[in-house]
Amino acid sequence: MDRADEHDAIGDPIDETVVPTGRDAAPIAVLVKAFRVLEAMADLGEPAPLRAIAKLTDLPKGTLFRVLQTLCGLGYIGQIDPTGFYHLTSQVSYLGRNARQEDIKMMAIPHMKTLHQRFNETVNLGVLEGIFVYYIAVIEANRALTWRVPAGTRDMFYSTALGRAIVAFVQPAQREALVRHTTLKSRTARTVMSRAELDAILDETHRTGTALDVEENDDGVVCIGAPLFLDNRVVASISVSIPSSRYTPALGEEVRQVFKELDLRFKTNRAA
Repeated sequence: MDRADEHDAIGDPIDETVVPTGRDAAPIAVLVKAFRVLEAMADLGEPAPLRAIAKLTDLPKGTLFRVLQTLCGLGYIGQIDPTGFYHLTSQVSYLGRNARQEDIKMMAIPHMKTLHQRFNETVNLGVLEGIFVYYIAVIEANRALTWRVPAGTRDMFYSTALGRAIVAFVQPAQREALVRHTTLKSRTARTVMSRAELDAILDETHRTGTALDVEENDDGVVCIGAPLFLDNRVVASISVSIPSSRYTPALGEEVRQVFKELDLRFKTNRAA
């Protein structure tokens, strides 16, 4: 090993005077800092700029930047854009065996089954990570003509009912960051391409409690979504995907009405 390597990953010298054994093992400085960052971001609970994370961790910005970039490289942290806000990814949940997502699934599946039995259309469950919405559970329609999105797929939040249903109800600062720091890209000829229009869509979603995507993410597919809350905080959303050949405004209104009748607000003890 070169002498230049005798430092941890963020420049702190290794103390060779201590040989750690068992409970007396000296903590590794870089790991302490990395976990301090992860815990701080979990406490923040939303995408945040470097300065906010630095304030919470008391780490120098240069050190913090290197820790964040290392965690980004490992996949535990992501950025909304190359110079934007940082956020935790599902890789962190994976370390805990995806406990949070499993709790969300347990809460959501009975309601997803209700929607599936009522409409026999594909029903999706999604969570937000940065600018993406990830499909974590899907119940497919039992029809010849149906829309299939495998669990694990991800889409941009702004073009999907799943994503809009979540972002419309996050904290204003997080919504602002997502809208302002996201490059809108066309998925179809109908995809929203104006931030002002996206803001109006999110306002309408918040007002009505349901989100609508009419062939904005995929040609030939209409989706209607609604947020799922845990302890009064939006954590996921459920959507119904309907081929446009079967979709009518009357059917859309019926789906919205069923969403309003469902109890999608949960308390922590109900997830146990």
